[in-house]
Amino acid sequence: MRFRLDWEKLLSDRRHASAPARPGPRTEFEKDYDRVVFSAPFRRLAGKTQVHPFATIEHVHNRLTHTMEVASVGRSLAYAVGRLLREKNELPSNRGGEDLSCIVQAACLAHDLGNPPFGHAGEFAIRDWAQRRADTLLKHIPPGLLLDWKNFEGNAQSFRLVSTPEQPEQPYFHFTYASLGALIKYPWTSADPLVAVKHKHNCFSTEAAIFEDLVAVAGLRKPDGTIARHPLSYLSEAADDICYRVGDFEDAVEMGILPARDVCAIFNRIIGEEKDRPLSALRAKAIGCMVDAASSAFAQHYEAIMHGELAPEQDLKSFFPDHIQVALRKIKDDYDSIFSHRAKVATELGAPATLGRILDAFVPAVRSLAAAGVFDKTTPSFIERRCLALGWKEDYLRAHAGKGEAWWLARLMDLVSGMTDSYAKQVSREIDGT
Repeated sequence: MRFRLDWEKLLSDRRHASAPARPGPRTEFEKDYDRVVFSAPFRRLAGKTQVHPFATIEHVHNRLTHTMEVASVGRSLAYAVGRLLREKNELPSNRGGEDLSCIVQAACLAHDLGNPPFGHAGEFAIRDWAQRRADTLLKHIPPGLLLDWKNFEGNAQSFRLVSTPEQPEQPYFHFTYASLGALIKYPWTSADPLVAVKHKHNCFSTEAAIFEDLVAVAGLRKPDGTIARHPLSYLSEAADDICYRVGDFEDAVEMGILPARDVCAIFNRIIGEEKDRPLSALRAKAIGCMVDAASSAFAQHYEAIMHGELAPEQDLKSFFPDHIQVALRKIKDDYDSIFSHRAKVATELGAPATLGRILDAFVPAVRSLAAAGVFDKTTPSFIERRCLALGWKEDYLRAHAGKGEAWWLARLMDLVSGMTDSYAKQVSREIDGT
């Protein structure tokens, strides 16, 4: 029998290692959404780079404003797919379009929670540091954890944050399986051979068991052993793609990097018109056109999606109309101007030094703490205790000193990736004594 995904399984409101929820005024999917909105990691996105670091123009996008726009677009896409499922009579009787909306919005809100300071430059900085320190500071750690560091990925860190049951120092996300599935664009772990090819993944070794449970509950494992993407993940991915392409270019005009007439021409090409309108009006219409294109692409390729037949590199924008594809290629070409902007280049050049200094200090400290199994006035060393105090409160360090090296190295990954750009710079200066 030909493999096909099942919406009853795909829309599971179960949570990993948790008893069934009791009926209440909110659905489990609404809880997923609310838990992100009211969390500290979500608020900290306001201090993380989207594209333009430390922009002096207040309405230029940061990670928080970008994420909220992504959730808005994701909601529109989810409504369209809800209508499609009702027309096909495939929406389970106990689920409605509002459930799809909450699931996709929760995934959209969570998609950048794990991004480190300085955007993608921060990811590269952490990976580069791990490669250089693999034989020294990261020597003798479990192979899976070493690959997590060497292949550090903001997507996997986001999955880590929202998938794990409650931890003492983490907000209580603990997403449902449906929302976790909608979050995953790259359904493989940091140890998978696909990482060498795609340079992306969505799961660290520390969450591999949760990932496998998700695959089983949602019915994502295909007969050949590969894993199909959750259909709703195509919507959260498309929402992100649409928003960052349009938002980054609107910001480039505000920053004086690109002329308004050039960006207006690109937006007009997406719309398929040649009208003289304000940039903001063109931006809104361009987003609307791409939402319609993504919804149509999902409907057109619905059976291929449900049979898990799309290739890993295929997403909804792969099926956009030709005139939009041409505009997107132009946007991709013009990213060279954005990414070579002096302020961005300067920040990215500083990211390895800033994060490297933090990791060089913290990794030996947490390994000493784990080896000692105790935190007191003499153990670990004075300098290491002072370093640890920059990251955690003393009562927390005392309570969890005996957790083990792998546990602490994973918590350090949480700490560093959770820093805002300015806070990472501050901690780096404090370590350096400047």
